[in-house]
Amino acid sequence: MSEQESTETRSEEAVSTFRVLTRQPLSLDVGDGVHELDIQNVTCRIAVTPAHSDIAKRKELGGTTIAIEFQSDPDLDLMEAARVGYELVEDFLSAITVVSGATFGPSQLLQVARLDEAEGQNCEFVIFLPLPLKHWHETISGDKLKFVCGLLAHWDGLESGHRLRRAARLYRTAAGNPDEITAFQEAYIGLEVLEKPLASMAGFAKHGTEQVKGKCEKCGYEFTRNKTTLVGVRAFVHGSVDLDAADSDRKADWKLLNKLRNDLTHGLVDEHELGEKPHRGLTAAMHYLHHAICMCSHAPSLTNSRYVLARGGIDYVLVGRYHVAEWPSLAEWGQVVDTSMFAWVEHATHGLVPEMTFNVRGIKDLEVFVGRLKKPTSLAMMVDIADTPIERD
Repeated sequence: MSEQESTETRSEEAVSTFRVLTRQPLSLDVGDGVHELDIQNVTCRIAVTPAHSDIAKRKELGGTTIAIEFQSDPDLDLMEAARVGYELVEDFLSAITVVSGATFGPSQLLQVARLDEAEGQNCEFVIFLPLPLKHWHETISGDKLKFVCGLLAHWDGLESGHRLRRAARLYRTAAGNPDEITAFQEAYIGLEVLEKPLASMAGFAKHGTEQVKGKCEKCGYEFTRNKTTLVGVRAFVHGSVDLDAADSDRKADWKLLNKLRNDLTHGLVDEHELGEKPHRGLTAAMHYLHHAICMCSHAPSLTNSRYVLARGGIDYVLVGRYHVAEWPSLAEWGQVVDTSMFAWVEHATHGLVPEMTFNVRGIKDLEVFVGRLKKPTSLAMMVDIADTPIERD
């Protein structure tokens, strides 16, 4: 074997150890120790630790931390590793639900870390510090309340009012759902709910169906059949009944929405293969759903050609590295740096700003900085972490 071949072989065999820490709101007891599992053909170790040892506190406050350890390519992006670990944990919890019926809520991603033994036990980590959106920044003014009253009056008076109410509830649910795939499906169902009024608006005699001509392959007999199709929604997205004359961007939107819906509903594509499609599909679906609700409610002034999708609060991260002789056991592994909850404090020039305290636990060679994700956590890579201005006490 040549020196070059030997180097390539070592490179192919090189692996790093990754750990991901998550929090589950439901208290869970799966016994002591670390559980070794194969999930998605990945050999991993999982430790499940209830937040409280007292049974009464578990019932009152809930909470479980779940740590997972696996090995992968040293070049795996830390943000990608976080998503891999999170998905493995979600599979683990989903299997438990199938077996026991446990009512888990969405898990929270807390931390991801990589240990590189080849670099002298160098540990890199990212701690996720999402700033929750618990207060809407805009006051619902008197003018906006007039629009609210107008919408409610139309929903009471219009024949399609019950559909508009349901579509608006789905729009609201999707807006507050952090899971982009589920939120997209909710928004798409909202468009389906409005098929009948949208078809009427477009001038179709029937909704949800179109006539398609065909010919028998054996005898050549020509026939016409009814095909189930969202003719109203399709025309609304295209902006025209004449699909050939539609704007190219609108055609692309409909193709995205329709294909993504089919892929998700019928399980045609694995979720990890979808890339940015759920995010783009959700934005498009929410835009058209909002536009459709307003138009069908006789409130065209509420529509806008530019749509901004509100998605929770700001995603801050604490990024750092340090040297460690060895990691603690998986069951005892927690956040490298202790962080407090965000508190809003008055700043001399910037008004109310978020404040947080850190405890570095006496780590002497710790390098750390606070960043902000420029993309959603479901898409972001390490290069998408931007510096954020901070002030230290």
